[in-house]
Amino acid sequence: MTERRMNGFDAYENAWDVMAKHLWNLLGYNLVWFVGSIAVAVLIFLLTVTAFRSWGAFFLLAFIVFLVLPPLWEAANIMRYGKDLPSQAAKMPVTKIILARLLFLLFVTPAYLLLILPGIYVHCRLALYLPLLVFTPGLTPMGSLSRSWSLTRSRFVDFYTLWIAVVVSKPACLLPFGLGFLLERPASGLAKAAMFTSCSHRPRDGPQ
Repeated sequence: MTERRMNGFDAYENAWDVMAKHLWNLLGYNLVWFVGSIAVAVLIFLLTVTAFRSWGAFFLLAFIVFLVLPPLWEAANIMRYGKDLPSQAAKMPVTKIILARLLFLLFVTPAYLLLILPGIYVHCRLALYLPLLVFTPGLTPMGSLSRSWSLTRSRFVDFYTLWIAVVVSKPACLLPFGLGFLLERPASGLAKAAMFTSCSHRPRDGPQ
């Protein structure tokens, strides 16, 4: 009997199941990331506004830092709570994740600026770059994007539901003081990891 194909909503349900098993540990671990993020913002403020009176520099640096912070946060949760990690994945490939994130934005941002639908399509097709880097030691940043494009072939609808689930979960981040990130970040990372596992185990549908 063929296993039912996983979509984005299934992946989020899977992520919440994993999170429920480690709830208190997970909350504590992500609280460290949350406090660390605030500390980084305060440090940038002190270096730019307090020291140099430059709000422009503050917003620019904060924007850059918080563009690359989300995938690092997600990757940390995948590595701590994800399943079937290879033994070589003992260290998070920070530099590769940052470079892959910048490449991801380089491809996705123009697509969104052209029209929303092409942006969503490209976003969905490249969504697996993060779990690919975590689960595949030695893979390059560009290789992770290329492999994601290959793995998501013929599965746009499944990844569109993942995109919807991510968008729907965003209001949770508006909980008091942004504490919703304690659940939203691990849920997003673990859902992508579940989709990666689903795509990796599917029968090949022709030459890649």
